[in-house]
Amino acid sequence: MANNVIGVFDSVSVADQVINDLTSSGFSSGTIHRHEGSSSDLAGELQRAGLSASEAGEYAGSVTQQGALVVVEAEEARTDEAVAIMNRYYSDAQPADYGDTTAEYAAGYDTQAATTGTTAADGATLDVVEERLQIGKREVQRGGVRVRRVVSERAVEEQVTLRDETIHVDRHAVDRVVGSGDADVFTEKTIELTETDEEAVVAKEARIVEEVVVGKDVQERTETVRDTVRRADVEIEQIGASYGESLASDARYTGREWTEIEADARTDWERNNQGQGTWDEAKDSVRSSWERVRGKR
Repeated sequence: MANNVIGVFDSVSVADQVINDLTSSGFSSGTIHRHEGSSSDLAGELQRAGLSASEAGEYAGSVTQQGALVVVEAEEARTDEAVAIMNRYYSDAQPADYGDTTAEYAAGYDTQAATTGTTAADGATLDVVEERLQIGKREVQRGGVRVRRVVSERAVEEQVTLRDETIHVDRHAVDRVVGSGDADVFTEKTIELTETDEEAVVAKEARIVEEVVVGKDVQERTETVRDTVRRADVEIEQIGASYGESLASDARYTGREWTEIEADARTDWERNNQGQGTWDEAKDSVRSSWERVRGKR
């Protein structure tokens, strides 16, 4: 996934230095874009570079007439590196910021930590971003059963008893007197008998002897899904607070009023706290911390 890393600089020359630093660090020149504040359609250029309309309008409005805005398309693994490179030039620019180029994340967030003591423009916003685990389900085939009916043949034998008829004629010699019951002995007479045999007649009857039922048993199980999610939090530190506390503990200033030590405090701040903001930006916080530790509040 690629991120747009964005830096707003007060001058074109500083923006060019940033671009040289990025290319020297291995970022492709084709992924780096510079937009000057003198452009009449800066917001449109930023939208064509992949920013949303609201983002483009916000950044276009923050670029001075002599300034420039640098956008580098950085892969996820190199996003922090691109931010760090831009923030090296923060003394001349607003902090680098980045927003995802995909719709999965709705907004980018400022990567300049509050503990560095850098100062953002009035009304600047630091978003607290956290990832949330979204668990879906998909069907996965784990195997199956195929049931089909197969027709086969086999030889069978059965015993059956059959009856065969055979006519036989026997002649026996007799010698008896023709009696009254034999009056028709001289009448023609015919006797017919028919032989009948039995033979096997084969017929087939299909009978259902077994049923095979195919179905599925469905069971539900609970599975614990473990992963890691990220959270980009915001740390808040009052600029100069720790410096004011150190002044209150400094033996050189014991028993003295703020008006007496302010000049020395300013000189020391400007000499030893480069990059922590100007004295005018920090002095209220320094004085508040100094007076709180001294027990005046």
